[in-house]
Amino acid sequence: MIQQVGGTGQSTQVFSKKINQATEDNFSKVLTSSTDKLETNEVDESIYDDIANKYDVRNMTFEELKEVAQELYEAGAITGKEVMTMTFDYGRATQSIKQAANGLAAPNFSIYETSADAFGRRDWIAEFAARAAKDRQYGNLIGNANKTKIMSILQLLDRE
Repeated sequence: MIQQVGGTGQSTQVFSKKINQATEDNFSKVLTSSTDKLETNEVDESIYDDIANKYDVRNMTFEELKEVAQELYEAGAITGKEVMTMTFDYGRATQSIKQAANGLAAPNFSIYETSADAFGRRDWIAEFAARAAKDRQYGNLIGNANKTKIMSILQLLDRE
């Protein structure tokens, strides 16, 4: 009986190693394809100049970020998934968490990684860089790749 349990444990370990390797292989493919897509998208480059002349990605509100995402999407510069990554409302998510915590969350609790000014403007390149770093720290390689791509797109709009 003991030998049977030992044999089952060994086959479970082998199976687990195969799944982990397959997962790592899939992550590598996603990271490579995400980077390749950013480099091969054929978009009228003037859209970046047009948007950069209207918005300051280092000092804008979330509402303005949503407008930028919409303009990029309409121009074919980003996908629907990238719009969702850019425009997930961390402010509303923070409020939902606070509400669910029934007063147990700190008053200054936020899931944003960077601070906004009194008008809600923030440096979105720094925000997405920090989000990507946090995803990488926690082993979320797909999240890291998605946020790094958004950061790269925003850098194309940076006037500095």
